[in-house]
Amino acid sequence: MQEEELQALLDKLTTLPAIEKREPNMFSIGARGHYENPVSDVLAFFLWPEAGHGLGNRVLEALLSCLPQGQALDASLVCAPEREASTEKGNRIDMLLESDEWVLVLENKIRHQQNNPFEDYQDHLKTEAAYRHKDFHYVVLSPEGKAPAGWHGIAYKALLTALSECLGKAFITGPVNKWLVLLREFILHLESLMMKSAIPETTERFVLENLDQIQEMLNLKNNVIKSVQEEGLRYLENHFADQGYEISTRLNHWYGYPALRYAFSHWVSASDVVLYLNATPGETFDVRTYACNLTSEALREEAKACLNHETYEAPWNEGQGKIIGFQVLIDQKNVDKHALFAEIARQMAVLDDFELTKRGE
Repeated sequence: MQEEELQALLDKLTTLPAIEKREPNMFSIGARGHYENPVSDVLAFFLWPEAGHGLGNRVLEALLSCLPQGQALDASLVCAPEREASTEKGNRIDMLLESDEWVLVLENKIRHQQNNPFEDYQDHLKTEAAYRHKDFHYVVLSPEGKAPAGWHGIAYKALLTALSECLGKAFITGPVNKWLVLLREFILHLESLMMKSAIPETTERFVLENLDQIQEMLNLKNNVIKSVQEEGLRYLENHFADQGYEISTRLNHWYGYPALRYAFSHWVSASDVVLYLNATPGETFDVRTYACNLTSEALREEAKACLNHETYEAPWNEGQGKIIGFQVLIDQKNVDKHALFAEIARQMAVLDDFELTKRGE
């Protein structure tokens, strides 16, 4: 890729719409949160007024309010919602709700096509003696609110609006508890499932149309970082040639940016010096020392006394106090590689003095 092509690609990249940042929730961090069964299980819990969540029949009322004559239906159940109710033909109904006056079949379709045996579900209710004198309601809950003939479709958007109103009233009329928090998380999760991709179509199209150039750019970035890492190692080997020290190096990535780590092989601890090429907006490159395996307060104080320097930012603790970090910030506008390597060498020399003279005392 020529430099002009690279610059043109970067210029275009800066004009693309940003990817939408969405609030994570306790369901979205799991591996199965988007499946229908977990969603139906949680919904069934909140639909049952006696489940112990303290919300009474609010969630049931929210569901019924989405039906054409739902306000006229008694918002109570004679038993807990039945999940995966079996028909005579062995088919399974997602959820069966029963009141003194009505029975409601609820099919939850988050993403799948509606290819269920809906007629069998209807026949099941009609042939069940216990339901003979009750009204039947057949409901499909889906993203678009579509349903087959004889069924009523509820769009998730409508249900989420009703649930949000229910949640708001609960927050106002009662104390906040874990079940209100869980219901809020559940609503956020369902909203995220119903949303379109967080990636704007323009951005997606740009990436797909320029995959080869983007991959070329990534390869270029990786090769440059590897080259800098190896050049830094050669500089350090030459710098410490008289001591005959063996130097090890490894590459990590922190928040997507490269961290080039260097250490003397004779150190018995995990201590090292790191060149962190942090290009996050508002941040800067830095060279930092990590003094590790500080197993006593006395050793911690020795590390502070030996390693702290007037040019360093304030030190910080990691690893429950067993690691202390020190850093020098680097202006990345006019980066001088040899100045970076020289700073790494200086910090390694200071750290080496601590490792050899203080750690064994």
